[in-house]
Amino acid sequence: MKTVFLFPGQGSQKPGMLHHLPLTDQTVKAIFSKTEEVLGQPVYDLDTEEKLQSTQYVQICLLIMEVISAKRLLEKGIPADFVGGHSIGAFSAAVISGVLSFEQALRLVDLRGRLMQEAYPENYGMAALVGFTTGRLQQYIDQHNRNHSTVYLGNINAATQQVVAGETASLAVFIESLKEAGINKAKMLKMSVPSHCVLLDSVSVALKEQIDSYTTREPLIPYLSNHTGRLLRNAEAIKKDLWISVARTVKWYDGISLLYELEARCFIEMEPSGVLSKIAEETFPEATVLAMEENGLEKVAWLWKNNQQE
Repeated sequence: MKTVFLFPGQGSQKPGMLHHLPLTDQTVKAIFSKTEEVLGQPVYDLDTEEKLQSTQYVQICLLIMEVISAKRLLEKGIPADFVGGHSIGAFSAAVISGVLSFEQALRLVDLRGRLMQEAYPENYGMAALVGFTTGRLQQYIDQHNRNHSTVYLGNINAATQQVVAGETASLAVFIESLKEAGINKAKMLKMSVPSHCVLLDSVSVALKEQIDSYTTREPLIPYLSNHTGRLLRNAEAIKKDLWISVARTVKWYDGISLLYELEARCFIEMEPSGVLSKIAEETFPEATVLAMEENGLEKVAWLWKNNQQE
């Protein structure tokens, strides 16, 4: 049974999220130490309610927590056959695949979040939608865009679950039109940035320049691309995915469907989220799906090992 490590994106952050990680754990100590060395500030200052209003600090905290989660699982003897990160989670996946060091990923994520925040400090955002197929949704997007500020398809997360990006005023009008059309769910997300569309092309260019300056390594674990939904097995392709995906639609549904076709039957989501595990659970009801946030390290390790023996 092949195992996938899933790394969530923005939206799962919580104030104090780093505080419960055990400082007695050597992996936690090492990651915290490197973070403080690179950023020049205490780790426990990063996950305050005030700091988490900023896209920059949200992304940094997610990287820290996700990398620690995965490394602790690996130390428990749980291997990953594939890694897949949603949006900012891709940088954690790149660390665990072996392409980037944690320090390289931290510097890239710090730059990414800061540039995104500076580009769109207000009046833009994203909305989550549930209930329409992507084809049907695209028809409503096209119709809306003829008369309003452009709404972009940012994420395709499941067969009937997507996220759109754009100006908040335009998104509000779009949401109301979808509700009138009978969509199950349509709501604004707690995000001030229109991610995964051409509005972030300038951020993409800056990321490319930075990542191209790094010496990277070939992946030890195949990595799931955000912008193509395909598996990547070389460093150059993964580097491209990391810089280009911020301005391209995330094809998550295509990607996890491919992993299932490749015999992935255990999906483990890193802290601090349960969003990707819920998507996997609904999409593949016969698979084993575990969330670190819900079960904790010891229980996930026990459940995984028991599952392997069946």
